[in-house]
Amino acid sequence: MNTDQPLFILCPGRSFSSVVCMAIGQHPQLYGLPEIYLGIVDTLNEWFALAKKPGRKHMHQGLLRVIAQLHHSAQTEEAVLEARAWLQQRCEWSTTKLYHYLADRIAPRQLVDKSPTMGKQQNLERLHAVFPNAYFLHLTRHPRSTGNSFFRVKSAKAALKGYPDPDRLAAMIEKHWVQIHQQILQFTDHLPEGQAMRLQGEDLLETPDRYFRQIAEWLNLRTDSAAIGAMMHPEHSPYAHIGPSNAPHGNNRGFLEQPELKVGRPSFVSLTGPMEWSREGQDFAPATLRLARQLGYQ
Repeated sequence: MNTDQPLFILCPGRSFSSVVCMAIGQHPQLYGLPEIYLGIVDTLNEWFALAKKPGRKHMHQGLLRVIAQLHHSAQTEEAVLEARAWLQQRCEWSTTKLYHYLADRIAPRQLVDKSPTMGKQQNLERLHAVFPNAYFLHLTRHPRSTGNSFFRVKSAKAALKGYPDPDRLAAMIEKHWVQIHQQILQFTDHLPEGQAMRLQGEDLLETPDRYFRQIAEWLNLRTDSAAIGAMMHPEHSPYAHIGPSNAPHGNNRGFLEQPELKVGRPSFVSLTGPMEWSREGQDFAPATLRLARQLGYQ
């Protein structure tokens, strides 16, 4: 794995991506990042502006924690303030330049980034343009499990955070799962052979050592027991905990509070039957069923 070959994890939200990214990033030749959101804009100016929009006030915190950690080997309030000032002084930088800066700082280890791409094709293409030789892991989760998790989190915040009414939110959940996976498939289908891998998150959680070894082999990394064993401990990441008061987030809150890898296959769920988050008791749409079966779900 060369120094210009990071690993990007692509998936909808609520797809085990936090624990998977931090676990893979514990390999001695890798470095797992929290959510830094550099792949959805072209410049740091745009990045700062995006973080000011409603519902996105936490999206800057992962990158602040990374800069603090890399510059000061700590994530204190003071280090985060200095990280913010450092980024603001470079607000004219392109996100491409900052991505390469981060890659150079952690070299010879490689970046592992699972930041959301919002399911937009131009954001996926942007990542590919920044690192043409990057690897892409398409991580999947059953649409029912994903939807239940998404609705549980978002519906509780709907009134306060400006999300749509429950019926509209319920309709968005299924559409969100389909659209993002379709965009990822369209993107990865055009990559050179060997540059992308697709993996069910449920399989990985059931036998993580097996799939961590497979991922390491794919990336041409060490596969000895020490390297694979390190990947079993995402809690050892410097980003696997609540951060300081001025940057406590940067990753899924549940993961930050309980970052250990919970080995075991999640409970079985089916594609048949009404969606639990649909107040009208609707079943999955035909397009969802086709895509889910294409991804190996029943």
